[in-house]
Amino acid sequence: MYVPNHFRLPDEYTRQLLATPRAGNLVTCHDDGPDATLVPFHYDQDRNVLVTHLVRNNPQAVREVTGPAMVVFDEADAYVSPTWYATNDALPNVPTWDYITVHVWGPMRVDASPEAALAAARELTHRFEDSDVLAPVGEEKLQRMARSIVSVEVGVDRIEAKAKMSQNRHPDDVRSLITALEEQGETTLVDFLRTVSLPHAQQRYEMISELRGGKAVDVRLSPAD
Repeated sequence: MYVPNHFRLPDEYTRQLLATPRAGNLVTCHDDGPDATLVPFHYDQDRNVLVTHLVRNNPQAVREVTGPAMVVFDEADAYVSPTWYATNDALPNVPTWDYITVHVWGPMRVDASPEAALAAARELTHRFEDSDVLAPVGEEKLQRMARSIVSVEVGVDRIEAKAKMSQNRHPDDVRSLITALEEQGETTLVDFLRTVSLPHAQQRYEMISELRGGKAVDVRLSPAD
């Protein structure tokens, strides 16, 4: 994934995103090509691994994996109309797409034992539920159900995190985008725009202004990466 410096996701934001259980695409490569499955993950910080489970007969759990696995977490994204930008009348531009995504690479390990599979599924459930919603099912039935799944772990060896969130725009454009997305009911993107993109855009604008002798600057768009 190409990540220009101005679109690099802050490390603290990345850590918080990984620490929150969420669905991601598990991508693996095999002799006959790549494969992917959307599954929920939780992060085991002590062992630095992402943990999930797959149906036992899922080809990703059966076929040999060539090279590291990749997990793709897409937190939020949205179409952005150029008409939402405050400077568009003066500097017309094209639509784009803003998004926040994290890619994780590492070795994948499959444990086909029912004990490991149940432990993975149970821990994920506990991350979402305060009470033990599995208790009424009964341990015997849970053990039987666990035979149909396998535990999957992906080591966190490398992370690339990107937020293409209009940081390269004029501050007034970021403000007007916040208003437009709020009207659409967006929350995650709006929070990021307000707390990360806007300060970055303001700092960038001020720096360019200083370099040009303190004169007002019309900041044209950078290419949409």
